[in-house]
Amino acid sequence: MKKKNFIMRGTRLHLGALMIGALLFASCADTYDGKETFSGGVTNTTLESPDESEIVISVSTDGTQQTITWPVVFGAGGYEVSLYDVNDPNAPVVIDGIENKVIDGCSLTSSRPEDTNFKLTVRTLGNEKLNNKEAVTSTEKSFSSFIASIAQIPEGDLYSYFQSNQIPDASDMLYYDLIPGGNYTLSDAVDFLSHKVTLRTTSKNNHAKITYTGNSACLQSGTSFGVKYVDFDCAASTTAPLQMSKTLDESIMGLVSGTQNYYDIVDPILIMGCNFENVNGKFMYDNGQKYGIGSLDIKDCVVHLTTNTASTIVFDFRGGGVVSLSVQNSTFYNTGDQDHSYFVQYGNNARATRMGYTENLISYQNSTFYNIAKAGQWGNYSGFNGQSCSYWVMTNCIFVDCSNNAVARRFVGGAINSSHPTFANNTYMFDGAFEENSSYDQSGTQITEDPKFANPANGDFTVNGAAQIQKRTGDPRWLPEID
Repeated sequence: MKKKNFIMRGTRLHLGALMIGALLFASCADTYDGKETFSGGVTNTTLESPDESEIVISVSTDGTQQTITWPVVFGAGGYEVSLYDVNDPNAPVVIDGIENKVIDGCSLTSSRPEDTNFKLTVRTLGNEKLNNKEAVTSTEKSFSSFIASIAQIPEGDLYSYFQSNQIPDASDMLYYDLIPGGNYTLSDAVDFLSHKVTLRTTSKNNHAKITYTGNSACLQSGTSFGVKYVDFDCAASTTAPLQMSKTLDESIMGLVSGTQNYYDIVDPILIMGCNFENVNGKFMYDNGQKYGIGSLDIKDCVVHLTTNTASTIVFDFRGGGVVSLSVQNSTFYNTGDQDHSYFVQYGNNARATRMGYTENLISYQNSTFYNIAKAGQWGNYSGFNGQSCSYWVMTNCIFVDCSNNAVARRFVGGAINSSHPTFANNTYMFDGAFEENSSYDQSGTQITEDPKFANPANGDFTVNGAAQIQKRTGDPRWLPEID
């Protein structure tokens, strides 16, 4: 029997690359089967952990899963494996419960959260039957689900950097990395024009900071763009920190909208994981141009408005409009001495069927709003109002002192009959009382209890209201943990 196994082993070792691949990806699910078939003749040895350079990360087609494979260590009794999210290196988070997990094989499959830095450890375990001892140390491998960048920008003035470094032509999104914890300035407007650019820090827990130093400092784009995990101080600028370009790309005219002559941006605009301080006027502005923006998503952001101009608009898209606008897990608040006329305003013409789409959506989910358009209105988009193509979602949000005691009404533009509204678990508090808005929010789920923000004047919206805590409403960052 031993001779037979020896012959089998010898045959495998001489089959070359084909059988090596089989050992790595198929047979390596077995380490020692009691027949010495996969022992490789290794006995009485202190084993080594797998070579880091030979660990392979394979990503699923949709990017949500990853399979991690390491080379077989002959004579092993298994492997002890851990996988961590190390976006905060000082507080690693275990992925899918994979910590000191014993695996009888050479691979594992896990979830693959976007924009995550991972650390994998693999340690070879011993095999008593072969008298092999476990590896003394683990092999570590660091890798990331951040999409590869085109460059890392050194600390300094971003306006000067982009003046000196031309953005290459490309059809795909180009990612520019900022140094985690780095300090940058922006002395004037940077216009990405028709280049798809995402400016980001590759750390969710150690953002780079951009301080606007010029009165006209802002980021502009004439197409899809993104900003991720960056902190902004906009105090020195009176213009909107994020804008659409005044220089129009004629190649996108009517791309979706046909005869309506919108400058159509099909790919999404994404602002994610950012903090904006001291925004003195508008937050986003289309510069009066007729853009048809397919999708604009604001996720996990805090926007502190210190508005010093009367009747300004937070999202000012009066030249055109946004087909799908979403604000999720975010906070907007105003401590300035001036009010807003609207939170959102679009051009009168803007609605899905005129912009080349079948449906339009405005969605607010799990977000907190304080002192926004207190004497104004939440939305102004007459092209959307009462249209069967219009969909509205407002769920798990907290509004305090917003929209002149009429958030729900102004959210749907005062016309609900032909639209498709979804409301759930919202708080509408104004001057200490609660809105009478059952004609618009007909869900019967309104929370009529004070959320008891800890210190809103100083930007602390920690929730102390029992009902909001129980329903987990508002921006999740302000919710206490529940035992």
